[in-house]
Amino acid sequence: MKRIFSLFLAIICAFAFASTASARLVGDINSDGKANSTDALLILRHAVGLSAEFNEKYADVNSDGKINSGDALVILKIAVGSYDGDLEVDDGELITSYVSDVVQPIISTKEFTLKTETESEGKSVVATTMVRQGDICVETTAEGKKIRLLVLDSKTYLVIPDLIATGVGVYMPYEGDIEISMGGHDNLKYIKSEYVTVDGEQLVCETYERADGTIANYYFKDGKWVMFSSVADGVTTTQKILDFKKGVDKSKFSLNGLIEVKA
Repeated sequence: MKRIFSLFLAIICAFAFASTASARLVGDINSDGKANSTDALLILRHAVGLSAEFNEKYADVNSDGKINSGDALVILKIAVGSYDGDLEVDDGELITSYVSDVVQPIISTKEFTLKTETESEGKSVVATTMVRQGDICVETTAEGKKIRLLVLDSKTYLVIPDLIATGVGVYMPYEGDIEISMGGHDNLKYIKSEYVTVDGEQLVCETYERADGTIANYYFKDGKWVMFSSVADGVTTTQKILDFKKGVDKSKFSLNGLIEVKA
């Protein structure tokens, strides 16, 4: 049962908001979203042979083929508002915003359904996650029985709707240590967009990094969200997106008609 709860948690934590990707800011060589004296100092340290970590691809700000004080001067002009060139450039990289345009609008309604397929211990597990305001219902099948992990008013229940007979089910308050997180708008940083091939299909993958270092990859085909993967501590968890839509089946959030059993 612990494995099932872990799977539920992995699916639930897949949800997160993300900001829209934009063109690269000229002079932002440390990729913190700003071009300022910190970037200029990194270039000056590099110019005199000191250690400095930055993206060298973006550091030749004045495009003279060198990384030196001339680039630092341009960045300082940008920082004080005296630079008269373009502040944003398209450097040829693929820039997309599907998470912002496709995923976020549905999640922001706080009432949506996500059906996923996950490979776990060599088996394919299909689960449907429904979110209704602060309540969450995750439904799947284990050992031939439909089960639900239900969170109502911050209380967690394990529900087996047809345990005794069809239409006659039970629920059990769950007192174990389960932390449910829905992510947040401020904890993801856009990294890149790129074309990838998965099972012979070309997809667009948007990559984000969470504050804890977890990498989140959202995959899209023809503008539709089709897959999600996260990488944490070298372990990758992947879910295929079978359905994603606004609204929920409200009957799944009720304990009415179920028999309570004690753990």
